[in-house]
Amino acid sequence: MKAKLSLILLVICLSLMGGCSEYFMENGKSNLKIVPFKADFTVYNHSDINDRSCGEMPIFFLTMKGEGNITHMGKITTTMTFCNNMEDGSYWGTTGWFVAANGDTLFLEIPEGQIVPNDESNSDYYQAKFNDPMYFTGGTGKYEGASGMAMTKAYVHDVPEEWHTDFFSTGKLILVKNKNK
Repeated sequence: MKAKLSLILLVICLSLMGGCSEYFMENGKSNLKIVPFKADFTVYNHSDINDRSCGEMPIFFLTMKGEGNITHMGKITTTMTFCNNMEDGSYWGTTGWFVAANGDTLFLEIPEGQIVPNDESNSDYYQAKFNDPMYFTGGTGKYEGASGMAMTKAYVHDVPEEWHTDFFSTGKLILVKNKNK
């Protein structure tokens, strides 16, 4: 699995380099700016339990919405949709976005991941966790042409009346300079 993940990351990095070539050099100077990405946000379930677009039970199509804070974006709202197998904890096809207060949007994808039981010291509150790569896939305004990656570092509070997920994500965001500062 680690070899497969390394190969996937290598392909993505090479793709990012190729896809960004039009932005990479202007007058011999880089047009890309790499900044740290740090996000603290919470999402809540907004799913339609009758939506069977991912398959039959125990597989669900989930929509999670929330808000929080992200470096270089400030206060944000977010929406994420994905397929989740509640039996084995696998999830796939995650797409989503972060919207800053000014309306600029950063798009994201998580190709696949695994939700596992939480064995950390915070397991009395968070029953499950996941820490999978989240890729930035462009956006609007300041985030047009953005790329990069962060790890989700997410914890699930799995109590029916209070079910939510808290993210403490970190990584790198690659911005195209001179994009609607």
